[in-house]
Amino acid sequence: MQRPIFEESKSEILNSLYEAEKRYLAERRGLEEQIEELRKELAEEKASKSTARVGGYIHIKPPLGQPRYITYKNEKYVKVERSPRVGDVINVTSIQSFSSEPQTGNELAKITSISPKGGLKLDHLVFDESSTVSSSDYFSDTYDAVYELIQRINYDGNEYVKVNREPYAGDLIRITYFDDQHVDAYRLLMEDGCIPNMDKAINGTHLFDFDDDEYDEVYELVQPRITYKGEQYVKVDRKPRKGDVVNITRLTSGLGVVMEGAGLAQVKCTYPDGDVDLDHKVHDISALVSRTYGDEYDAVYEPVND
Repeated sequence: MQRPIFEESKSEILNSLYEAEKRYLAERRGLEEQIEELRKELAEEKASKSTARVGGYIHIKPPLGQPRYITYKNEKYVKVERSPRVGDVINVTSIQSFSSEPQTGNELAKITSISPKGGLKLDHLVFDESSTVSSSDYFSDTYDAVYELIQRINYDGNEYVKVNREPYAGDLIRITYFDDQHVDAYRLLMEDGCIPNMDKAINGTHLFDFDDDEYDEVYELVQPRITYKGEQYVKVDRKPRKGDVVNITRLTSGLGVVMEGAGLAQVKCTYPDGDVDLDHKVHDISALVSRTYGDEYDAVYEPVND
């Protein structure tokens, strides 16, 4: 039996009032936070668009805070905290030739050789001034970031990327010495309580002893990526921020009807209590994820920066 038209109109009105109430409360709670967020974004945007003029040319500065990943001559590099080596890329911030004043800015260059005294030979003239970063105090040559070529391997169908740090649970390590024997094996580190175990045994043993066993490489899992409105995003393990994409799994309508199922949406604004404003209505129900009403998301993705 078809419902009377006036009942449908009543339901639509109640749903509209419910959505209006949710949005009004959210805007009251988050107005100051939104203003502060906008101030931070404007400051970051202004900094990222700043330039340094050197020798008649404009060299665009890298994004604020130095990115973790860069692309140099169509190859991808990852930032590392160590002294530079041959094959690394550095971000030069100051360079000086014999007959000039120091030239400053930000420019990426690849190291082709390193002198015994520590001077860095580069693959091109930086700031059209010099292709050598000198270690001598006579020159004002400086750099502020070191990047190494990304090394990737596939293990059990998952992609891992080499990192320059101590291993954590979930990382892949290359084992070179195990149980008093030289080996060459990759294993996934796992934890059983506080005991480090491997996903696969070596010589019948799963326990990895950091005191006696040895490894020389660490790889972390390459997090899943998605494409949303033509842009790529990578999965992260944190709370959502403005500009992220979230996978909505549960929403409640104005009449209390629960809708479940995956739906991607971009975060327009976040609130201290965990509520999230979205760029469109998910499941044609709501553009607001309300923790108060039990709305849920199961994944957060941030824009890819590589």
